[in-house]
Amino acid sequence: MESVKKRLAEFSLEAHDLYLGAAVSYLDEPPEPLLFYRDWIAPNKPCIIRNAFSHWPALSRWTPQYLREKVGSKVISVAVTPNGYADAVNSDRFVMPEERQMNFSSVLDVIEGKVQQSGVLYVQKQCSNLLEELPELTDDVEPHVSWMSAALGEFTLLSMLSAQRRLHTLKKAFYCRETHGGESSQQTAS
Repeated sequence: MESVKKRLAEFSLEAHDLYLGAAVSYLDEPPEPLLFYRDWIAPNKPCIIRNAFSHWPALSRWTPQYLREKVGSKVISVAVTPNGYADAVNSDRFVMPEERQMNFSSVLDVIEGKVQQSGVLYVQKQCSNLLEELPELTDDVEPHVSWMSAALGEFTLLSMLSAQRRLHTLKKAFYCRETHGGESSQQTAS
């Protein structure tokens, strides 16, 4: 097992040397769709895009008070991990979060620090809990992101609400391709 761990560490360093570089690039605005696909999606390189959603009402509206008024005590799916790592390699295992059903107000209590609970809670579900479980909040986001759709095709935007200890890992699974009209959904994997 030690030789596998050593080789995985070497592979990570080689990937950085070959194409990832030493730091994640920042873009000050959404790129043109063709450039986004060519420079970031096709080579599977991470980037942080600033100002992509700065016009969304969610950024100013989503206070704990607003969320309590809109969603209240509705029961939703909540992912829980002991340390904030989920869908990731932790030690020598691939870890997936525990999923619990909790009322939204209780989750906000934990996030605001009003209630202590072991583990790191976050509201995030593959292929969008926003659309499935929190449709009350969809008016606060843009349902269609034109530059992203042009680069990727049809996708579902995912959202995440979490306490500050949640560690976010960006990957292709942050969007899901769906077909409509009775056909089944297909999620992209990384």
